[in-house]
Amino acid sequence: MSVKNLKEKLNNILKKDEPVVVSINGKWGVGKTYFWHQFKEQLTDKKVAYVSLFGKETISSIRTDIFLQVISKKQKAWHATAKHIDITIPYIGIGITLPDKQDFKDIIVCFDDFERLSSLMELEEVLGLISELKEQKNCSVVMILNEDELGDNKETLDKYKEKLIDYEFSYAPRPFESLEILQDKLTAFKEYPLQDYLTKHKINNIRVISRIINALNDFSFIESHIKDTPEVTTEIVDSIIQIAAINAQNSSFREFIEYTKKLFTPDEFEENKKYEYLLSLVDGDNKHHKALFLESNVVSSLFKYCQTSLIDEEYFIKIVEVKINNQNLSSTYENINEKHQYDMSYKNKAYVSDLWNLLKEQGYKISIAGYTFLYPGHFIYYIKQLETLDVENKAQYRNFALGCLKGFIRGNLDWMRDDSFGAPRKLLDFDPELDSYYEQCTVENQQESVDSSEKIISLMHNVIKNGKSNELEALSQIQKPKIKQYILSDARYFKETFDFLMRCDVYTLKKYVSNIDLVLRELSQSEDSDHVYKAKEVLDSLVKEEVIKLQNSDDISK
Repeated sequence: MSVKNLKEKLNNILKKDEPVVVSINGKWGVGKTYFWHQFKEQLTDKKVAYVSLFGKETISSIRTDIFLQVISKKQKAWHATAKHIDITIPYIGIGITLPDKQDFKDIIVCFDDFERLSSLMELEEVLGLISELKEQKNCSVVMILNEDELGDNKETLDKYKEKLIDYEFSYAPRPFESLEILQDKLTAFKEYPLQDYLTKHKINNIRVISRIINALNDFSFIESHIKDTPEVTTEIVDSIIQIAAINAQNSSFREFIEYTKKLFTPDEFEENKKYEYLLSLVDGDNKHHKALFLESNVVSSLFKYCQTSLIDEEYFIKIVEVKINNQNLSSTYENINEKHQYDMSYKNKAYVSDLWNLLKEQGYKISIAGYTFLYPGHFIYYIKQLETLDVENKAQYRNFALGCLKGFIRGNLDWMRDDSFGAPRKLLDFDPELDSYYEQCTVENQQESVDSSEKIISLMHNVIKNGKSNELEALSQIQKPKIKQYILSDARYFKETFDFLMRCDVYTLKKYVSNIDLVLRELSQSEDSDHVYKAKEVLDSLVKEEVIKLQNSDDISK
């Protein structure tokens, strides 16, 4: 039943003088409460009291709520209602009775949030009150609930439903009907067919749609940058919508991404119903393409936004500008490639010249043309084409490619380390020289990551949070003199190191832990009594918590 039809049905039922009980059942978040508050405005000859059961712990508190709303709507003076109250106003919740039958004339009472009913109150009590309103007060009642979430109370409702409820309706709006409720809140990308996405994925949840609209509005700053590039607009807006839809229904992106990575390792993969649904919210030809989409730099930025509600606008604009450039490059390449394949008058020599000029102008930037994630396969493919078609200049093309790919490697070390789909290995296989260069960059990067106490502190935080192998290796490279220097000169480093040792998995960090242990033992035997005291205090705690072992009874005071 459409929302329009439901409104017509309710209007015909509730405008009658005969008291009825109507239930509106629907899933959480589809807008049942919003629908009711909007619909009641049509009941011009009726007055509506609304009672949320959430937070109510006694039936008397519900009676009080109804009492005050009914009296207010009848616009009676307070002193005229005193006869209904057994005790003084500050304790109005105790001993209150409902107004007389005539006071309920043209009143409809709506009860909401049955699934949030307090454990201190029985559902039978509420259903009894509803029966009282209908039978004794000649009052119509509307019940708004989600039967799927009633738990043990579902059995109770089923027991009394036949005698109590006159009409049952299911509220399951179509996606476009849910979107209409929130359409006015959308201030950016108004021309984009959001409705098509919602319909395709059967999303009618108001909260999910609201999160999507909020995300689109938050990224309004990018709209002017992409308005003239339809392909990039589609990619960026699609990404925002899809990630916002996932975020609205998931608390851990990290676990979700780990799940998608296992798609490429069948032996480790175990299907998860929840993550399969989230993956279905990503548009794509197959699961593997969807998993690759989740590795893109755009999606990484969106994940950070979802976790913090903050956007690095400058960085995101740079990403988009690269994509716009890549789209132009891709179009240019497609033109010359199409001529190369089908234009009989277009010579191989001309194709080599055009492609070479395109590559020289853009360098390694073209390696991500046409893709939504960092992948240099295109670039390598173009170079190999040149080497095949122009053998005489093969060395020139290869040297150019090595320079470009080295720049790519140095600028994308995180991707090189973390990508689990095999693309980095294919890049390194292009030439043996790239393997050694990558190792050199990794060593230099590790050295840079531990060349100050602040960087080491940040690295320790990342290890606790992520536990990546490259970060563990970087900590293991820190030598004892450097550790001692930072402990003596930086109190924050000393404290953060102690906290880190108490929280980390010492078995995966044996070398770093061992070096800290040795430095502390050295300090515990120094000539500076303050150093001795502080070192022994920390050592005592670490030994007590079995982070390190007691090596010698003379090392630590007991």
